[in-house]
Amino acid sequence: MSQPIIRGIQAVGAVDIFYKYNSVDGVLNIPSSLIKLGDGTNQSVNTDTGIAVAGFRLDSEFLRAVQQIASSQVIPILGGGGVALTNNNRTGTLSLTCAKVSTPVTDDADKAGSMLSPANSAIGVEGGAKVYDMVFLAQAQQAQTGGDSVGATLCVVFQFCGKKTKVQFEGCTVANVDPLGLAGNDAANYQITWNYLNWKCQYDAGEGNFVA
Repeated sequence: MSQPIIRGIQAVGAVDIFYKYNSVDGVLNIPSSLIKLGDGTNQSVNTDTGIAVAGFRLDSEFLRAVQQIASSQVIPILGGGGVALTNNNRTGTLSLTCAKVSTPVTDDADKAGSMLSPANSAIGVEGGAKVYDMVFLAQAQQAQTGGDSVGATLCVVFQFCGKKTKVQFEGCTVANVDPLGLAGNDAANYQITWNYLNWKCQYDAGEGNFVA
C-alpha cells in the first residue's frame, strides 16, 4: 500500500505559554513571609488577561502532559470476552523543564514580579505586555497562604504546518517545584509539575491567549 508523503513543519521554540491565576480578580498574591519582593510593598501579580511566561530550554523536551487515569479498562469474563469500561476523564499532570532566566522586578507596582532585562525593564515587551519567569510563578502559587484553593489556567500556543494550535490546561495546581537549582558551566534545570483537572484544544485559533 502506498503511503502519503508526510510534511510536518514547526519552527524551533516558536511556542508561547500564558498563565492566569483563577482568583476572582486574577491577582496572584505573594506571601511576603515566604517570598519577598524588594521591601515587600509590591506583593502581587495581576494575571487577569493572561501573562506570558518564559524560561524553557530548547535542548531537550521541555513540556509533557500525561493522562492520569486510563480511558479504557477491560474486565475479562470467564469463558472468553470481557467488559470494556470507558470514561472521558481528562485529568493529568503537566511537567515542565525550566531554567531561571532573570530576576523579578521588585520596586515597580505596575511590573511587580515581571522579569528584568539589562535595561531594567520588563523583557519581551510587545504592546506593553510583560513577561514572567515560570519558576517564580509556580513558587508563588505554591506559597499561597493556607494553600492554593483556586488553581490556575495555562495555555500553550504554537504553529504547526501553518495552523495555530492552542492547548489549554484548567484547574492547574502545583504538585512540585524545585526551590533552587545551581550548576557550573550550565543553566540548572528547574522541574515543575502541575496537576490539571481538564484540557481543551482549539485549532486554527483566532486572536487572544486563551481558548474561547
